[in-house]
Amino acid sequence: MKKFISLLSLFAVSTLFAAPEWGSDFASMSAFQKIYGRTSYVKPIATYMGTVLNGSWVTGASIDKSLVFEAGMPFNIAFVSDDDRSYKFNGVEIPTIFGDKFEGEIGGSKELHNLSVFTLPYLQMGLSAFYTRIALRAMYFPSISQLKGYHLFGFGLQHSFGHFFVDKLPAPLKGLDVSLFFGYNSAYVGYTPEDWEGQLDLNFGSTHTAFIIGYKPIPFVEVMLSLGYQTVSMKASGNMIEYDGNHATGNTVKPDVNMDGNGGFRLDFEVAFSFGAFHPTIGINAGANTSLNANVLYFKQTLFELESTPSKDDPVDHVVHESEESSK
Repeated sequence: MKKFISLLSLFAVSTLFAAPEWGSDFASMSAFQKIYGRTSYVKPIATYMGTVLNGSWVTGASIDKSLVFEAGMPFNIAFVSDDDRSYKFNGVEIPTIFGDKFEGEIGGSKELHNLSVFTLPYLQMGLSAFYTRIALRAMYFPSISQLKGYHLFGFGLQHSFGHFFVDKLPAPLKGLDVSLFFGYNSAYVGYTPEDWEGQLDLNFGSTHTAFIIGYKPIPFVEVMLSLGYQTVSMKASGNMIEYDGNHATGNTVKPDVNMDGNGGFRLDFEVAFSFGAFHPTIGINAGANTSLNANVLYFKQTLFELESTPSKDDPVDHVVHESEESSK
């Protein structure tokens, strides 16, 4: 019965005059050229690149005075929403590259329409001292099959202000800290569809500025709330020719789109843990879209110990000390 229904469905689709279809490679690639007027078709790519690149920067609102080295492989996983699977054109819902088939218009990508999450790999390391932290991230992949390269470089700067006021706070708030953060990313992705010559070059730039409030209820746990603003841009270039076997089809694309993805305010709720050198951070981010911070492979090591404000590094011990003083 299941096979019969499948065959019947196939027959019905094949006999319709304007049956829904997936977008062809030419339909997808031509959206990167402004003359075709379909830039909204590929805008979600810029948006999700921005969400992932602007995530997983912060590993704590509190920064020690001592010299600390950190390194790991953060993961920020963005969830592809239904809102990014279509866009409106003259009041009609048209699929994006993540969308479904569509009658009479260019449908979504057959390869990408089932994509539910979006992420990118990168390595990150940093140094902090005197309540200031500098972080660097990078990744490089050579040309492999249709992927013609992927590389990324980013830097982040963060400063903690808790040492200015923590000793003036009441005992229950000794674990409070605030900091400011700024991060920048530059990324490149090259791609060539099968049976094409040339390649599509995509360059991305993103920024994330955030105000972070953190609280340590116990010494090895910090709860953080960040309010920030993020931006992302995508610039396409290249020259592409479609082939059918050894013969050119006549379809050529010269990508020239220069556009911004969805950005704006971003709210992050995260929890950082400290178990010796192991320092995972997990949380959820809400902004242009929703993402999960799964920074579980991250490590920190103190290289040189400097005297810090006791209440900042160990709020529980400070509270106990104050209680003992008051009892005397």
